[in-house]
Amino acid sequence: MKRHWKWLKAAFIILCALGILWFCMPVLHGGFAEGSMFGIAVCGLGMGIAMKYKGMVEKGGWRRAMARTAAVLYALGLCWAGYLTVLIVSYQAVTPPSGRNVIVLGAQVYSAERMGVSLSNRVDRAYEYLKENPESKCIVTGGQGSNEPCPESLTSRNALIRRGLEPERVFAEDKSRNTRENLEYAMETARENGLDTNVVVVSQSFHLYRAVRLAESAGFTASGLAAETDPIIYPSYYGRELLSLTKWYIEELILHRG
Repeated sequence: MKRHWKWLKAAFIILCALGILWFCMPVLHGGFAEGSMFGIAVCGLGMGIAMKYKGMVEKGGWRRAMARTAAVLYALGLCWAGYLTVLIVSYQAVTPPSGRNVIVLGAQVYSAERMGVSLSNRVDRAYEYLKENPESKCIVTGGQGSNEPCPESLTSRNALIRRGLEPERVFAEDKSRNTRENLEYAMETARENGLDTNVVVVSQSFHLYRAVRLAESAGFTASGLAAETDPIIYPSYYGRELLSLTKWYIEELILHRG
């Protein structure tokens, strides 16, 4: 039994170490956002519990109780993360229906003509779908962030028109500050312009589950369409999405926020 525990402990520590390396990958692209820091903290905590657990249990008393409580809570957290991961992955390979209107979620822009990689990939994927479905319209979303020179939707609209899409097919909302507002204001835009609310929501794969659920909360009948994600920065986005999904569940299911 002791031998099995040693092997299990070693394997878990190695997995945590590999997890830390994986969450450090975005540094190669000059990025190290909260998603990476969260992932590194979780993996580091797991290593600490694995290394200290046996010794604290053997000491008995409050140390044993604390070690066991920490281990149980950590295991429950891993189960929750696993559940959320299944939800995230389940939306990544689904082929959306044809002939639907498109919503492009906003992301970082640097000028009216230049956008970040994430938004560029979303616009590219939306354009492909819109060319294949010439009757479909598009709503681009995103207001102006504190570190942005213009609304994200302006840059997205300019990019679609520059690629050859007819201007009359592209509608914009420029007031939103987050994904929930992206979709709530997109619904306002759809109603104001008499657009069909059966839509395809375009975002990165890790984001689609929450985006589709928020679209449904806003009143759309929605499917997801995955844009390309840079695998180097995926760990940071994945960690952040676990936090965002947890926040969404608290708001939607516990606080009953619509």
